[in-house]
Amino acid sequence: MMDRAVQKELIELLASLLQIFQQIDWQNREQRQMVLDILQSVDDKCEKDLPAVRYEQYHDMVGSLGQIIEETDWQQLDSDDLGQCRGLCQEIVECVQQYLRDEVHIKKEIFFLPYKAAMWDSLESVWQAAVEDKENCNAYVLPIPYYERNSDGEIGEKHCEADLFPDYVPVLDWHEYTLERLKELQPDAIFIHNPYDDANFVAAIDSNYCSRELKHATKHLYYIPYYSTTGGMAESQAMLPAYENVEAIFVQAERLIGFFDESIRHKIYPLGSPKFDKVINYCQNPPAPPQEWVEKMRGKKVYFFNTSLGGLMADTGAFLQKMAYVFNMFAKRKDACLLWRPHPLLFSTIKSIRQPAVPEYEKLLNFFISRDIGIYDDTPLIETAIAWSDVYIGDIGTSVTSLFGVAGKPIFALDNQIHELPGSEDWRGKAVNGFAHYIGDWIITWNNCLLHSPNHDYNYELYCRLHDDQDGGYYSTVWVKDDKVYVCPSSIQNILVIQDHKIIKTIPLREEENQGGLFAGSRMVGDKIFLLPLRYPDLVCLDTNNDTVSYIEGLKGTTSVQFNDVWLAGGSYVFKDKLYISAITSAKILIIDPKTLSVEVRELEPKRSQGGFNVLFPDGEHIWLFAAQGQEIWKWDPNNNNIQKYCDFPEGFTCYHPGLHYECDIQPLGSPAYNKDYLYIVPNWGNQFLKLNKATGEITKWDVPFEASTEAANGYLYTWGIGSFIWESLECNSKDLKFVYWPTRKMYHVNLDDDIWEEESISFDDESKFQMEIGYDRMSAWFLYGCMENAFNSLQDLLNDTIHGKPFDREQQLAAYSSIAANIDGTAGEKIYKFVMEQIRAK
Repeated sequence: MMDRAVQKELIELLASLLQIFQQIDWQNREQRQMVLDILQSVDDKCEKDLPAVRYEQYHDMVGSLGQIIEETDWQQLDSDDLGQCRGLCQEIVECVQQYLRDEVHIKKEIFFLPYKAAMWDSLESVWQAAVEDKENCNAYVLPIPYYERNSDGEIGEKHCEADLFPDYVPVLDWHEYTLERLKELQPDAIFIHNPYDDANFVAAIDSNYCSRELKHATKHLYYIPYYSTTGGMAESQAMLPAYENVEAIFVQAERLIGFFDESIRHKIYPLGSPKFDKVINYCQNPPAPPQEWVEKMRGKKVYFFNTSLGGLMADTGAFLQKMAYVFNMFAKRKDACLLWRPHPLLFSTIKSIRQPAVPEYEKLLNFFISRDIGIYDDTPLIETAIAWSDVYIGDIGTSVTSLFGVAGKPIFALDNQIHELPGSEDWRGKAVNGFAHYIGDWIITWNNCLLHSPNHDYNYELYCRLHDDQDGGYYSTVWVKDDKVYVCPSSIQNILVIQDHKIIKTIPLREEENQGGLFAGSRMVGDKIFLLPLRYPDLVCLDTNNDTVSYIEGLKGTTSVQFNDVWLAGGSYVFKDKLYISAITSAKILIIDPKTLSVEVRELEPKRSQGGFNVLFPDGEHIWLFAAQGQEIWKWDPNNNNIQKYCDFPEGFTCYHPGLHYECDIQPLGSPAYNKDYLYIVPNWGNQFLKLNKATGEITKWDVPFEASTEAANGYLYTWGIGSFIWESLECNSKDLKFVYWPTRKMYHVNLDDDIWEEESISFDDESKFQMEIGYDRMSAWFLYGCMENAFNSLQDLLNDTIHGKPFDREQQLAAYSSIAANIDGTAGEKIYKFVMEQIRAK
């Protein structure tokens, strides 16, 4: 190959030769020999660094010049003839110079810098397009080194995976192509697929190849995501170190642009994903499988088992138990082959961030291999495994799901909390997820069905479907006005108006990029319904007199905030015909007048540094506030701003994160109730039920017939909540309350004054239960098509081919996934390459 430094050297060498032509005595043999020596150097360099076809052109021209110099009888030439010969030599040199300049102009040089061989598919089809364009481009693959991080976060072992790339991909040695060398070469473009630079918690690339350095080594630095998605994108991907340094980011679809930080959206181009190119091509033309796979797959249906980083990080204990459950299920089958492909960074992540789980993971790995459960796939190319698999099982929030989606192969989304087959009543875990109305007359199921208890007896019947999608938690609360039912959103941007079992109006909200979890519930004050923002930037007000929508802006980061891995929202309640909302980040109370939509801000403690309150509710003329962090209960008098604080919690009280199970001090308290003597408190993440003596201020452990824990009998009843009181009105009637204990999904009638707890039945009509047997369908905006593991469809049902609900429809799946990728015909790489070449030529 001829790199830029060689081209520049040759052009400069020929330029010096032209100067020599004007200065030497052509009749002096020694000086003519100096010219011939220079020409030989030019010829040697061309032979070494040019493709054969190019070298022949240069060699012919240089050879003819040397022939002229050697064969001409310079002594016999008069001055005119001497000038003509010198001019001919000069023309030939200038011609060679121009050829070299044209070489620089026409042949563009593009470098691809992957760090993981298993992620090469995110760049490969662009590289292939560049390689095929031989006349215009030289394409080079330079695998760059990276480091695994130790458990303390420090840099650990160094790796380079150059030897893991396919045989048809020639690779360069990073030892020879250092940062300094790249800066000398100044290739026309460099592609990367690592956006973290050296800031990743698991694997950090060598700092010499970070984007902040590479941008000085090329005129055009490009990033293509190493992942693909099913339509959404993690918030953690919105702004990463490389984004500011690259010229352009190529994403799979236009709908993803809004998930990136606003400051870099102008450089994002939705031209498709090379990952899709690869899987489409492989599924149409499957390569030969590794020989050791053949016998294990023979005569069996092959199930691709994906264990992702997201599943690991969400709940490591449940993740490992799920692996054991899947392995044991397949160990009993003779008709099924489990092809297990862990995420390439799975074990590195466990060692770095979840070190206590290393022994259990190694035990499971040894069990899988020693018992010969199936195929353990640690090959660099995932597409081979996809091409030879029949069904996907695993997490849904991963790139692999979308690859199976565009390949048209069934997707069965596993629930990592499920580790056993369902019991006869475990379906209630999905049916009773929460009550949509403050007195419990309405339930919105997880699959977007509205259920109603017309006799106010918790016997529910199907009222109507709210959305064709079968998942997503789109709606959360219901308010009734006259003969209309208003259904308020959680993860969708509209409000539904329902009358006589039919949706009569859909009221759209101002569109924001939607990752789910937009609203934290709603409150109705008079004729106004207020949607409480979580991820949504504004407080939304719906006037039910004319169904118009207004927005109260400027609350972002005040009433809700992301704290580590969870979103927290302030408490809210209706008090004296106004809406009171507590800030989550400070000791402020927002008081909204529903008539004017004016906002009064009360600052209760200006210098408070520990955040705000996640629970707010009135008790007579006072308002109780539960601190979102730490052990504090406040009693606030809005009339004079007097505050009483209660901080002496019982010994042993603490909090545990319900998903990650670590001890913390976040969201200790949850649902309240009270009578004239006591305040009764259900913990949120706390580990004790509490009661507060209003007269003495003493806080003691409250003995109730339940454990203060979210732990359920099995994963079908999984919950992050412990329990909730249901008040029959805005006032608390301590003798007539309802209480739901979420780990069992059971309801109780409660008389706090006499300490009576009586279980009440919750029932569902046949149509309601039938609607929950989904099978394969479009699930949500983030899971476009597939089937979900639950009490209605277990992993055993999948293996036995006894899925309840709709059967798999390949055409429906392909149509669904075509909406999340541009150029899904396998030409994304070609389109990206063409775009890049146009940019290079334009500059």
